Amino acid sequence: MTIMKANFVPIAVMLAALTCASPARALQSDRQQALLVDAGAMHYDDVKQLDVFTGDVVVTKGSMVIHAQRVEVRQTPDGYDMADAFGDAAHPATIDEKLDAAAGEPTPTLHGSALRLDYDGRTGVVTLHGQALLERLIDGRVNDRAQGETIRYDNLNDRFAVSAGQAGSTSSNPQGRVRVMLSPRPTPAPTASAAGTPLRPSPTLQSSGAQPR
Repeated sequence: MTIMKANFVPIAVMLAALTCASPARALQSDRQQALLVDAGAMHYDDVKQLDVFTGDVVVTKGSMVIHAQRVEVRQTPDGYDMADAFGDAAHPATIDEKLDAAAGEPTPTLHGSALRLDYDGRTGVVTLHGQALLERLIDGRVNDRAQGETIRYDNLNDRFAVSAGQAGSTSSNPQGRVRVMLSPRPTPAPTASAAGTPLRPSPTLQSSGAQPR
């Protein structure tokens, strides 16, 4: 297991590391699903042109599920849904989503939490602001983890960017530094061709010290 801590991590390095660590991406079918909201109350803000939901809000889109105290939803002129979810330190906004997996492999899941989550339905990007945490789980166990002030997750292309800052501080990370845990990937078993071809005697092979008769 590798643990990296840094006050500043170049975005290119961070994207490369986390993309290699997490080859699975969000279920492609999620984008075609309707956005469903369950809440205690709802009102329409005519000035901001958005729907405001409050009271243990649950937003569902395919396998993606967002829980928050307050969610603001608006739709772009071209029909894409945008959602901003709000929580606090005691009850952060959370997001959970299934990821694609190769045939025969366990389905990984993604879990994230932050003081605010922004979902962009056009690009598929989820941005976590304030005490941001993003985890990839396999069979319910955390395999990879990223923490920081802000995490930007492109779930269509499986790319991450993590930044540090005071708004990312927690009791276990008072300076709000970027913290990443990447678990080693299992080594694939060698194929039959990779194992090599067994040696066989050649009918034309002769001893170097023997003369033909």
